[in-house]
Amino acid sequence: MAKEELDDRFKWDPSNARWVRVKPGKDEDGKYSAENWEKGGVATITPLSGSPYVVWPVIHSKLVKRGLKSVPAEEAYRMQQKGATILDIRPAYQYEAERIEGAVNISTFRPVAGKGKWDVIKKIAMGALAMKATESDPEFGKKAAEQLDKRKKVIVYCGRGGTLKVGNGNARKYNKDDPERMFGIETRSLKACHELLEAGFRDVLHLEGGLSQWRHDDFPVEQS
Repeated sequence: MAKEELDDRFKWDPSNARWVRVKPGKDEDGKYSAENWEKGGVATITPLSGSPYVVWPVIHSKLVKRGLKSVPAEEAYRMQQKGATILDIRPAYQYEAERIEGAVNISTFRPVAGKGKWDVIKKIAMGALAMKATESDPEFGKKAAEQLDKRKKVIVYCGRGGTLKVGNGNARKYNKDDPERMFGIETRSLKACHELLEAGFRDVLHLEGGLSQWRHDDFPVEQS
């Protein structure tokens, strides 16, 4: 899709169950946009279980405008040697099993905190699969601000990385809701970058390819 055909606005397409970009001159009543979110926080969704969250197309738009940079493992490793913090935002049990050497862990997940009907259902369903019921942690940005030095460069990673790059690719294997990759490839690490920037961090970078690429490129990892 050519760049000039894109618009900052987007909408939910119920017939195809996915987010789509609004074409210029059409769908002028489109509800969602980064601008709307900044003014009134309308571009959020409240799930049946868990806290309200900002929809991915808004986060994608904000990160692109802020010029978030994804760095390859080699560059991230050099920065780490010079004092940059590498931040693992995966659940603690994943971090404890395997992590980038020297990385610190502040998870964007927490155990399901609510006691409502759907919270209980989620706990029972996940328990039946011998898994922990988790949800996004709305306090992630606050915890990061308390535990990390905002004056330092922070490089964020998860398991697979994701990308802000738009256009056709292998998005279908990553995100069935965005087969044309209109909004890059959504991942928790990119969302975490957004939350850090919102929390007042200024020097935030994203690890390209995440832990998988880091390991593939033979940079040091450690295991418990």
